Amino acid sequence: MTGDNPPFVASAPDADDSDEPRTDHSEVDEDLVKDAAHEVSESGAPVDDEPAASVVVSDDEVVRSLVSSVHREALPGFVLAHSTSPLAWAEHADVAHSEGREVEAYAYATVAHRRGLELLEAAGWSEGDPVSWSHAPNQAVLRAAYALRRAAAAIGLVFEADALGGFLTSADPDAIARIESEHTATQFITIIPPGATAPATMPPTESFVIRGED
Repeated sequence: MTGDNPPFVASAPDADDSDEPRTDHSEVDEDLVKDAAHEVSESGAPVDDEPAASVVVSDDEVVRSLVSSVHREALPGFVLAHSTSPLAWAEHADVAHSEGREVEAYAYATVAHRRGLELLEAAGWSEGDPVSWSHAPNQAVLRAAYALRRAAAAIGLVFEADALGGFLTSADPDAIARIESEHTATQFITIIPPGATAPATMPPTESFVIRGED
């Protein structure tokens, strides 16, 4: 062979250079799965018909059985004796609210809600898990959250009140209505000390006022 040109060597065609259309089976399979899932979703078939089970916190039966009968003057001592109980603190907040002491009500309710969250965490609760009012021990947690929601609204903390409303609705959609029908300020009697005048605006659910005597 003469000349300076090197011999021409034909190379095997590269599979990537082929003009034939290729099919990526992994992509096709994935698309089929997505389409099938979409069709199931569009059909409205529920993935799980069973509702999530409610968390149930530990019960303080002593507090639950006694708190409603404790005289308001003895309530601070009762709360200190049961300082880990959200129900005791919530009751303290209810009484303060019924007397128009909203800043104190907010303070007591803040502690009540914190104690309630501690019980929920100990029970394995995660945000969004149901906390049914129908379980008596859970009522302490829900009342604590409600007391803080009410107190926050009373002192103008609208965002906090809204967040607590969302918490209650997520825990049990019936909780707020149940609390307002079973645990309202109408259960308390506002006492006006001697020489004091009744507040210009009483809570809308307030029913009774007793005036002290000199």
